[in-house]
Amino acid sequence: MANSYSFTLLFTLFSYITSFHFSSASSPPAIASDQLKFWSQNVNNKMPEPILKKLSPLSKNDYEYYSNVVLSKNGKFSADSHFCSLAKLFCTSARIKKGVTKKTYTEENTYSNSASLDQVKGSEDPFSFFRVSTLKTGNLLHLPNLEETLPDRTFLPPQVVSGIPLTYEGITEAFPESGVGPTKETIQTTLAYCNAAAIEGETKSCPKSLEEMVGFAKAALGGTTLLALTSKNTRGSDSEMYFCHSLSSTRLYAVEVVDPKAGAAVNTMLAICHMDTSAWPKNHVAFEILKFGPGEGEACHWFTQLDLAWIGNESE
Repeated sequence: MANSYSFTLLFTLFSYITSFHFSSASSPPAIASDQLKFWSQNVNNKMPEPILKKLSPLSKNDYEYYSNVVLSKNGKFSADSHFCSLAKLFCTSARIKKGVTKKTYTEENTYSNSASLDQVKGSEDPFSFFRVSTLKTGNLLHLPNLEETLPDRTFLPPQVVSGIPLTYEGITEAFPESGVGPTKETIQTTLAYCNAAAIEGETKSCPKSLEEMVGFAKAALGGTTLLALTSKNTRGSDSEMYFCHSLSSTRLYAVEVVDPKAGAAVNTMLAICHMDTSAWPKNHVAFEILKFGPGEGEACHWFTQLDLAWIGNESE
């Protein structure tokens, strides 16, 4: 069964920095506690598990020390091995999990300077896009791989990330060993998404911290408190700095996924349908999969492991 929601913002997360998580039975570190408090003050529902695992492990003393380092270096930040260990960051070239990486509708601009569209299309899962008519009770469908293919990572405090310019030079200066191998490609792809021109009806931003991400959502939605929606998990599918955008002419669906053999529900997943594709590039991979051109139909896709939809709280 598919239930429609009022869609406002879709946040797809990309990065190369890695992770930590704390047990629900233990107390979170100091900065993680601040991040949880910030979330509770601005978001009306519980923090999703994939985001919860990315809260900062830094202590208050460590945070204050490195914030002072940023100030002492005229607003610049450079990570040493000790900081990477404390913050649970992978500051060297990261190994990206094998699998198909989902691309978005901005790929014509995104990949114009880093990869050919033919290469992008060749790696796209043929089940990545579908029509809204697919979302009918009883339909049998194949789910693409929705698990995250990039290394885990943690949120850094805003005072620290303020010293990291959103440029390739700025990022590799802050993390000197990150500019090689798969990590280099990931950084370049992330920056390409950030720098790609917005299409008609899109508002976009690349916040560098949890606080900036929530702040962008609030500003785009008029300063209200928020709800954050995501798929329950990626069960049922084949066994990613933050790129955020607001899109017009979209619908969000919550879909109950049922095991066809057992007849039992195994997951509740979110799907987003872009109802107006007229501004999309004509060689977008969705059109190749769906067999139509710009403006000739809607294009839907599932939420990946780290996609979030932000919705303004209309009760306020």
